[in-house]
Amino acid sequence: MRKLDLGGATLFALTDAAPSPAEWSYSFPKADVNLRPDLVARWFPDHRFHTRFNAFALRIADTVVLIDCGIGAGPVAYFPGLSGKLLEELAAAGIAPDDVDLVLFTHFHLDHVGWASDKDGIPTFRKARYLAPVAEMAHWQEAGDDAALPHHVTAYRTHIAPLIAAGILTAHSTDTPVLRHGPAELNLVPAPGHTEGHSIVTLSGTARPLLTAGDLWHSPAQIGEPHWCHRADRDPAQAILTRIGFAAFAAAEGSVVAAGHFPEDRCFGTITGNAEDGFDFAPVPAAESAIA
Repeated sequence: MRKLDLGGATLFALTDAAPSPAEWSYSFPKADVNLRPDLVARWFPDHRFHTRFNAFALRIADTVVLIDCGIGAGPVAYFPGLSGKLLEELAAAGIAPDDVDLVLFTHFHLDHVGWASDKDGIPTFRKARYLAPVAEMAHWQEAGDDAALPHHVTAYRTHIAPLIAAGILTAHSTDTPVLRHGPAELNLVPAPGHTEGHSIVTLSGTARPLLTAGDLWHSPAQIGEPHWCHRADRDPAQAILTRIGFAAFAAAEGSVVAAGHFPEDRCFGTITGNAEDGFDFAPVPAAESAIA
């Protein structure tokens, strides 16, 4: 678990689980690695995709916000029996489940919803409001079995649908801030492509602005080469445009990028460059990102 002082808020990167590395060609089937040997050497020298299932906790004054919910208690059949440890990570950050005031979802894939509720649909964070992007909610409610691949649909029905039915999880318009506290403002911002309603979470009004990326990028290599699409991107062409747009946004704003699937030593970073000359990702130095 790593934490970062944003100057007006504190961000915690929480590792729910870390699956075994996968072959890069499986995770990014259309990525021509021969075009960018520099990115290969830097980010995946063994040609394997090293990932984590991260969630993020954000303390803003007395408010605790949890962004995404990992794979859940498990064991999760789709990831060969993998089990999550999010509650342990929260405890290490000094946060109990009942301390969480707000749960935000970037999207409803399996590895982002698992701790939302237990197998009986009982919410894990009993005192929290649960919010999701209105477009993501609409897609999953309207598309049914066609909303995503079967393992994602199963997770949605187990951990999300009961909360919607109970009125615990509601849709939030991305036109309206999620939270304001003094100058700090927290927003869900549409970032479609990975899913129809996929959104990122931004925080402004702190000394260091924040962009919590959801599945905008699965690897830092995609910042340098946004055309490398992960196999789970539902609309690859849109996902490419979205990655380019938000890389430019993060570079212009000087945002700290918190990425849900980046390994621990690069879960926080900054982006430099532009669309014409290319973008680069620089992990926040270890001295700034304390391991707790």
